[in-house]
Amino acid sequence: MSNTMYIRKEVFFQAGVLFCCAVLLSTGCKKDNSRTINARVEERVNVVRVKKMEECRAQLYAEANKVVDSLMLAEAQAGLNDSLLNRRPGKPNKPAPIEPVDTLSVGPIFKPDGGR
Repeated sequence: MSNTMYIRKEVFFQAGVLFCCAVLLSTGCKKDNSRTINARVEERVNVVRVKKMEECRAQLYAEANKVVDSLMLAEAQAGLNDSLLNRRPGKPNKPAPIEPVDTLSVGPIFKPDGGR
């Protein structure tokens, strides 16, 4: 029995060594995938970058739209306030004094000494 045990151990050992060699050879013989991996990573990075740029651009347009709307509203309100204030006419100028037609001096009707 010890002889058969020894043979079994030897067979298992040889099978294990053969399996390890096969694994090492199969992994060592694979082609280099680093270029493919790097290309895919770069592609994904570009996709994320484009998506982020679109989000930032949309946010920037929304913020700029708010600013422009508020500026246009303020300008319209300022124009409306100016036009409402200008609708009431101003106070007219004083007319020039009118010179009297008769230049004679005015005297009292009755004389103070009672005479005529």
